[in-house]
Amino acid sequence: MAAIARYGQWDSPLSAARVAGAKVSLSELCSDGTALYWLESRPAEAGRVVLVRAGDDGVRDHSPAEVSIRSRVQEYGGGALCLLPARASGAFAYVDQGDQRVWCCDGPAGPDLRAPAGPVALSADPPPGEIHRHGGLAATSDGDWVLAVREVHREGEARPVRRLVALSTRSARPVESTLLEGHDFFGAPCVDPKGARMAVVVWDHPDMPWDASTLLVLPLARAAGSAPGGDLLRAGEPWSVAGGPEESVGQPAWAHDGSLRFVSDRNSWWQPWRHPGEPGAQATVLVDPDLEAEWHGPDWVLGQRTMAELADGRVAARMTAGGTDVVMWVEEGQQANLRLPQPCESVSAVCAHRDGVALIGATRSSAPNVWLWTSTDGARALRPEPEVVLTEADISAPHPFTATGRTGRRVHGVLYPPGLHETRAPAGARPPLVVWCHGGPTAACQAGLDLALRFFTTRGFAVACIDYAGSSGHGRAYRCALWGQWGVADAEDCLDAALHLAAQGEVDPQRLAIRGGSAGGFTALNALAAGEGFAACVSWYGVTDLLGLVATTHDFEAHYTDRLIGPLPEARSLYEERSPSRRAEAMRGAVLLLQGTEDAVVPPSQAEAMRDALDAAGVPCDLRFFDGEGHGFRRADTLEACLEAELAFYRDCLGL
Repeated sequence: MAAIARYGQWDSPLSAARVAGAKVSLSELCSDGTALYWLESRPAEAGRVVLVRAGDDGVRDHSPAEVSIRSRVQEYGGGALCLLPARASGAFAYVDQGDQRVWCCDGPAGPDLRAPAGPVALSADPPPGEIHRHGGLAATSDGDWVLAVREVHREGEARPVRRLVALSTRSARPVESTLLEGHDFFGAPCVDPKGARMAVVVWDHPDMPWDASTLLVLPLARAAGSAPGGDLLRAGEPWSVAGGPEESVGQPAWAHDGSLRFVSDRNSWWQPWRHPGEPGAQATVLVDPDLEAEWHGPDWVLGQRTMAELADGRVAARMTAGGTDVVMWVEEGQQANLRLPQPCESVSAVCAHRDGVALIGATRSSAPNVWLWTSTDGARALRPEPEVVLTEADISAPHPFTATGRTGRRVHGVLYPPGLHETRAPAGARPPLVVWCHGGPTAACQAGLDLALRFFTTRGFAVACIDYAGSSGHGRAYRCALWGQWGVADAEDCLDAALHLAAQGEVDPQRLAIRGGSAGGFTALNALAAGEGFAACVSWYGVTDLLGLVATTHDFEAHYTDRLIGPLPEARSLYEERSPSRRAEAMRGAVLLLQGTEDAVVPPSQAEAMRDALDAAGVPCDLRFFDGEGHGFRRADTLEACLEAELAFYRDCLGL
C-alpha cells in the first residue's frame, strides 16, 4: 500500500551526500583509435580533474596522481587536453590547474599512476610581472606541435592579451612560435592532416562568440629552427571562411578529403557547413536550411566538439530540438538525416572511435556517462554505474510545455512532477513548485537525469526548468530576444511559467519558489522582486549588482552586458534599476544566498551587498559562505551542505 505523506516531506532514498558525491563532471572526450579518453572533475577529491582512459584493459586513471587538469583561459577554460598522435600510445598534452602551463606526458600511467618519464613542460615559466594561462589545446597530426591559446596577464595592465602559439613536443627545452595575434579572443584551433593550414575562430570586444565571430584559415610551413624537424610557422596571411557581425561560427574540423567542416547560424540556427578549404570557394550547408534545430551550443568554454567524422567519411553530430538532444548522421545532399540509435537525451560531446561513435550523455534515468555505439553492439556505457538508489518508479516523466506569457512571448519549459515509488500526497493537495533558472544567461536547461533535481522531486516538490528569452537551443532569434532585456524578460518568463503551471492546476499557487546559479541567480532574484508569485528564492553565487559586475568582471564578459542591457555610461540607469541589490524593498518572501569566497566572476562583495539590502528592507535573508570555492562549486562537502540548506529553507518558507 502506498504511503501517504505531505508534499515536500517524502522519505527519499536520495541523500544530499550521495548527490554531491555523484556529481562528477565529464568533458573533453577524445580517441587515439586504441582507447577513449576523457576528463573527470571529482567532488570527492576537492574538484580535482583527472584524465581517464578506457581501453581493452578496462577503465582507469591515466594522468599523474598529483596533477589536476584544468584551464583558466577566459576564466571558464576548456581545451585543457589533447592527445599526441604518432607518439607512444596514450601520450597527451595538458594544462596543469596549478601553474596553467602546458605539459606533455608519454603515458600510459603505471600502477602508481605516474608516467614512466614524468611530465615535461612544453611552455616556459612566464617572465617576471606576467601570468600566463593556456587552453584550447590541439596537436598536429605528427604530434610534434601543440597549439594553444595563450592568455597573458601583465602587472599594471587592466586587460589580458591573447595569442595563438605553437609549442614543440620534441625539444628538450620549451620551444614555441606565435602563429596568430591581433584579436581579443581565439578558439578551436585545428591543423589539417598535412600540416599546411590551420583553422581558428576569432572574435573581438564587444562581441561574445555566440553573437558574432569569424572562422579564419592560416597557411602554415615548417622552417629550419630550434625544434627537431623544424619550427611551425605561419606562411601567409589568414583568410576568412565564414562569420561576421551578424553570424556566429564554431567547431572547425578538417575532413579526410581536405575540406573544412564548421557550424554557422547564418540560417538562423546553428547548422553544419562544409567549405572546400581554399580561398574564394563557397561553403554549403549539410542539412535542410529550414530545419529548426541546433547543432552547436554557446562557446562558454573552449573545445566544444559535438560532430565527428568516421573513417568511412560519415559524420555523426548532436542535434538539439525541443530541448532534447539526439545524434544524427549528416551527409551532404541527403534529404533526410538519419538518427543514430542511442539512449541519451542530453549529449555534450561526440567523438569517432574505431568504427563507432562515442559520446558523453545522460539518459532519463541515468546520470552523464561515456557511451560507445557500434553498429554490431549498439550503445553501452563505459564508466561503472554508481550504486542504484532510485528506481524507474522514482523518476517522474518530464512534461515539456510552452506557455504564452503576459507580454505575449512564448516561454519554453519542462515540468518534472514529484515522484517516489509507493508514496503519494493526501487527496486534493497540489505540490510546491521550484522554478530552476539556468545560468549564462546564454545557455539552456539540459535533459537527462539530474540527481540534484531529483533530490527535490523525490521529496514531493515539482521542479520546472525554464528556457527563458535569451536561451540557446531555440535559434538565433530566441537567443537574441534578451538583448536589452536582461533582468526583465528572463524574470518575466520564469514568473509567467510558474503562474501558468499554477493556473493549470499542476502546482500549489501559494507555494512557489525559484532558484538559480550565477546569471540564473540574478534572474531568480529579479523574479522575486516582481512582488508576486514567489515566496522563496535561492541564489547560488548570483549576480546582484550590475555596475559592480561590470567594474570587477573578467575580460571575457567585459562587454557582455553591452547587448544584454546597454552600453555604459548611456544605460547606467538601467543597470541600477535591474540590480537585485537595489530592488530589495520590492521583494516579498525570503532569500538564501550561497557564495564561494574565491569567486572571481561574481565576487563575495555582491552577496554581502544583497544581504545588507535585504536586511535593511526587512526581508528574511540567510547568507552562507564556502571557503575555497569559486564560481561553480566543486567540492562534495560544499554541494552537500548547499542542498541540505536549500531543502530546509524551502520547507520553512513554504510551510511544508
